[in-house]
Amino acid sequence: MKSIKAEGRAKCPNHCEEFDVEYWSLVRADQDPDLKTAALGGELNLVCCPECKTFFHHDGNLIYLDAPNELMIFVFPHTDKDKEAALAAKMKADYQTIKQALSKTMHLDYPPFYVFGLDGLKQVLEQEEKTLFESEVVAAAAAAAGCSIVRLKPGYAREKRFPLYVPAPMGEGANAYALAAHKVIKQGVQSLLLQNFLDQMSQEGAALPVLA
Repeated sequence: MKSIKAEGRAKCPNHCEEFDVEYWSLVRADQDPDLKTAALGGELNLVCCPECKTFFHHDGNLIYLDAPNELMIFVFPHTDKDKEAALAAKMKADYQTIKQALSKTMHLDYPPFYVFGLDGLKQVLEQEEKTLFESEVVAAAAAAAGCSIVRLKPGYAREKRFPLYVPAPMGEGANAYALAAHKVIKQGVQSLLLQNFLDQMSQEGAALPVLA
């Protein structure tokens, strides 16, 4: 499945006459990194009114998919926020359809979520960038501390608010992961994500982290 454009009608915020536009309705960020850059820069689905020359975002339905990072986001128009319950149900149904269609080429085992408007998508992607940066800092600190590094399953790490990379344990069990994380934190790395990982792995009966 590739990135797809759709056709629609755009409504200028200055109440000019509606006009036809093409806009991205499906973004495969892993295949088209330029579209991810456009979303982060606020340029995705940016259109210009031919009458007053005002630039604005076309507020259409969009699915954002970054398969390697296990990220699927349904973007709904701001104007449909009063239909949130119905849209959430539609998202679940559409997700099952997409999952079946891609079953031969892609394993979707992570839940989608939704936002309203392209500004909502931008906020999610900005948070993803911050998490990636912090995760890379953790990986570098772990290497400096003489630890090997393992990568967590992205969807799992996102749900648990863990870094994508954590120091590998010397022993077995969740507590061994906690000890490895503690060793890295003692080196002075400042990471709320790694501290959260340490806290949860330290709990009695903690399950092993899910690796990628």
